[in-house]
Amino acid sequence: MNKAVKLVSMVALLASFTLASAGTALAEDSGYLGDYSALKEVKDAAGDKVMRYVNPKLKPGTYTAVMIDPTQYYPSPKPSEQVSSYTLTDISNYLDKGLRDKLGAKLTIASEPGPGVLRIRPAITAVAPQTVGLKPYQLIPVAFVVSSVKGRGKEASIQVEVDVVDSVSGERMGASVRKGVGAKLASDNAPLTLTDVLPLLNQWIDTGSSFIAEHVK
Repeated sequence: MNKAVKLVSMVALLASFTLASAGTALAEDSGYLGDYSALKEVKDAAGDKVMRYVNPKLKPGTYTAVMIDPTQYYPSPKPSEQVSSYTLTDISNYLDKGLRDKLGAKLTIASEPGPGVLRIRPAITAVAPQTVGLKPYQLIPVAFVVSSVKGRGKEASIQVEVDVVDSVSGERMGASVRKGVGAKLASDNAPLTLTDVLPLLNQWIDTGSSFIAEHVK
């Protein structure tokens, strides 16, 4: 293979990763869920790809209420000039409120574990790029993707993992991992804000809440 062909092949490969849209971005394992072996790639109600597992025991009528844990960051975030602690708090608070509002409109929200209560444990996670070799403690759970195509600039990439367990036994009843790309930043050095990932979070809150509600009612 000559140098020109090799160069074209490398550019195409890079583009296939960096130009992934919210619906096609590939989710990765952060370690938050522990065991990912049962997750399979499926499409959600919006037609977007998501890695998901559903326990056969999770059937309508088995649970009568849901308990929602506060969204955590995994690993613990180290804010930067582009991703401040205020932005990280804004994002997690928005996800928390959105889930409670959407699920609360369809299901009973429980404040503590108990029989018939399904526990939802969401997390915003980070995955270290192997080519960079970062350690978990060096990461913030909101990454940046710099496109190899001239003119696209920097975009916010966010990954959410959700563990759904029986609130009494702790048995996993479901799990999901999804990753998406938000809005292009105003410049390569512009700080990330909640607004940059708002449409993505809204879509995930809608589809995720609907999926849970379908399996609890």
